[in-house]
Amino acid sequence: MKGITILKDEASKKRYLQIDVATLSKQREHIEDVIDALVAEERAGQPTISLDTLEKKLRKAGKL
Repeated sequence: MKGITILKDEASKKRYLQIDVATLSKQREHIEDVIDALVAEERAGQPTISLDTLEKKLRKAGKL
């Protein structure tokens, strides 16, 4: 996307996200989608839990 640059560190890992301020004000929702996709990519190998398990944990903790 024009106005967004993903910068890598010395090990060629995605490390920084550079966003042109003018682009940010014009395409905020699209930029949020890009960030969400990057976060999802980063978490791809992590273990998951079911929604039911999450709800039970939150109820037990008094958060629901």
